[in-house]
Amino acid sequence: MIAFMLSFFLLTEKSIELRHTTEPPHIDGSIEDIWYQADSAYDFIQYQPNDRVPTTEPTVAYFLADDENLYVAMRCYTPGREPVASFKGFEDHVWLYLDTFNSKSMAYMFAVCLSGHYDDGLLLEDGRVQDVSWDYVWFFDAKKYAERYEIEIKIPFKSIRYKGGLDEWGLQIRRWHIKDYAVSHWTEVLQQDGMQVSDFGTLRNVHPKSKGYYVELYPEGFFRYDRRGDTTDYKPSFSFNFKWDPSSQMTINATVNPDFAQIESDPYSFNLSRYPVRLEEHRPFFVEGLDVFRMSSLGLGFFNPLDIFYSRTVGAPLPAPWVGSLPILGGIKLINKSSDWNFGALGAYTSEFNDTINGDTLNLPNRGFAVARINRALLENSDIGLMFSGTGTSSDDYNLALGFDAAYRTGPSQFILQSAISDKNAKRGYAVSSGGVYRSSNFIAVGRFVSVDDSFDVGDMGYVPWQGVTDIYFAAGPARYPQTGPILRFYLEPGFVLTKYPESDQWSKFLCLFVEPRFRNLWGFNIYAQAGDMYEADTNYLYRSIETSIWSGLREYMNLHFGFIYSHRYNYYRSLLYGEKWIANQLWLWHWMSFVPISQLSLITYGDFVMEWDPQGQLHAITPIWTPRIEYQINADMDISLYSEFVFHTEEGKLSTAEVVSNRIGLLFSWNFLPKSWLFVAFNNLRQDEGSGLQLAERIAAIKVKYLIYF
Repeated sequence: MIAFMLSFFLLTEKSIELRHTTEPPHIDGSIEDIWYQADSAYDFIQYQPNDRVPTTEPTVAYFLADDENLYVAMRCYTPGREPVASFKGFEDHVWLYLDTFNSKSMAYMFAVCLSGHYDDGLLLEDGRVQDVSWDYVWFFDAKKYAERYEIEIKIPFKSIRYKGGLDEWGLQIRRWHIKDYAVSHWTEVLQQDGMQVSDFGTLRNVHPKSKGYYVELYPEGFFRYDRRGDTTDYKPSFSFNFKWDPSSQMTINATVNPDFAQIESDPYSFNLSRYPVRLEEHRPFFVEGLDVFRMSSLGLGFFNPLDIFYSRTVGAPLPAPWVGSLPILGGIKLINKSSDWNFGALGAYTSEFNDTINGDTLNLPNRGFAVARINRALLENSDIGLMFSGTGTSSDDYNLALGFDAAYRTGPSQFILQSAISDKNAKRGYAVSSGGVYRSSNFIAVGRFVSVDDSFDVGDMGYVPWQGVTDIYFAAGPARYPQTGPILRFYLEPGFVLTKYPESDQWSKFLCLFVEPRFRNLWGFNIYAQAGDMYEADTNYLYRSIETSIWSGLREYMNLHFGFIYSHRYNYYRSLLYGEKWIANQLWLWHWMSFVPISQLSLITYGDFVMEWDPQGQLHAITPIWTPRIEYQINADMDISLYSEFVFHTEEGKLSTAEVVSNRIGLLFSWNFLPKSWLFVAFNNLRQDEGSGLQLAERIAAIKVKYLIYF
């Protein structure tokens, strides 16, 4: 009888009422009497290390609102211990999630740490994908007391998008406990499912009365010093960004003469594969809203969505020997969201470029870019959508694509179908990509199918480099979620891969195996192995590979993540370099480690150790890449970091001959002095070996100020 009542209580949908106040609370991290008139969320349920049990450290959350703002207070008890605050190590913190369109698929995220750190972003694809690139205007404070800490949050309604007239929002609260590395939620979350927006509780009686429109004026000033060889350049610049929310569901962004220079350089990449490296986007105009201008994703590495728009192609880097990126004259973006329909449109225009270096001339005309996407929600948290992308310099030089995608989600399972057609200067092609994950209480199955026509080409504005490739992957096996013992969850997935490359009429056929145990003490590892007949690059050989990744959080002061990839495969880099087929062994060792000796200091080291053999079985080359990094958090809003990236080269694979062929030193100071307002001071010094030892290749010093004016 007691077990039945407990099950009924846990499965009942939770809801709380948002109560109105005419006296707003003071946001100082101290819960005053006014909060006791609010409805509260309590009875949190543990997710880790054991799900479906009451948490041992209670949490109470209160919700109030006035006409302009949502207020949230959380009292987090820590009986028998002192709350932990740490700028760089593990610390007590909470996450707040709001589904303001009751979409059952997307939610805003707000995180507050006891040290004063914070984060925000979007939870997408019913919880399967996180996008922390978004940046909002909101306020908070946190204070530590004996055996508890308290957090207060103020979120202006005009800072977020929501559906007008909708009086119920989805609500979830997640708390991280340093004790036992526990995680608890307000509504039940299971290991086999993960957190899903469709399973959120409800915040009732939401009636925002915010008047007026939300406007951001975002000027940026930038001064940069460049030295390359004997050339020195001083470049001041100014750009202006504009954001206007004409309604609670619509946002318009515009930028004029933007400076999209990177404060920190892209890391050195050593690429042995047939495909170019895909770089992350860091530029604010493209980062904010990036979720709108892409097709659906599983959030798992085995699935490759059709990226018919890849924002790094806008203002792309100039080819060597030129340095820098193509200037962008301006851009505009419109996003409209509702419970059922989402729409986005983006346009950008790049400058012409004409220059001559050592007799080589580069002439690039003005280029326009356009992207549009419309998405319709179906069956509660599934959706279908259309997407268009295009770029061109004239009627004879263009690249267009039209894509369709559909995503079906039910519980922890998800299935995606995508297709696209392209037209590049009258050359047309098609592409299809589909994938899925099925999960139950004791079974998991994953799969993908990709077929890209050899005429499909979105190279001027997208990232789909698999021309002429057809690929099938399927794996399935037992999944276990023990309620006791050291293992938190365990996957075992045997399967197969079939791949057909354009240069061969034969199918490559592999058997594969994926194994992943995760432990309750935050340790975990996975192993992925493949072996079979490979047909590529006009040759055939026995392909084999094994990849492993190991991770751990060692208490509050250390994180480890390391692993290796061994493979016997075609080496595209050496084949291109030496003009011969290079089928040989490769061993790629990598690591990332962070050590926190004190709360404000983090000592980080990461890098790769690449070993390449030649086709005769002799060790040919070793390429160590190592980056030590020091980060010091001055306070919650101000930090400084210093790194030095070393790239080594050996002759005939002998470590005794190792020489530094590239060294980049970087320094970055950042200060978040007001909401969304930043001061950056950066220095980068690159030295490369051109045959006579390390010589200065590039030196950059920059000061950048971004100041937000909003009303």
